[in-house]
Amino acid sequence: MEITDKTTAINEIAMGIASVTLDLMEDSVDWQLEDFPQDGDNYDAIHSAVMKKAIEYMYLQTKNDGELII
Repeated sequence: MEITDKTTAINEIAMGIASVTLDLMEDSVDWQLEDFPQDGDNYDAIHSAVMKKAIEYMYLQTKNDGELII
């Protein structure tokens, strides 16, 4: 397998994992915010903020060579 083929395969795998992970995160955030006293646009903004913060923590975790940051 050539480098470009490997890169394409890795990108496809990563995109699939990202898609599944985002779906799971969406459901998890909904579940975690179930008792949060907001609705409508406020709920959507809070949901978005939690998603972004979780992704930021995940990214930072990968940048710290396995050293726990959270």
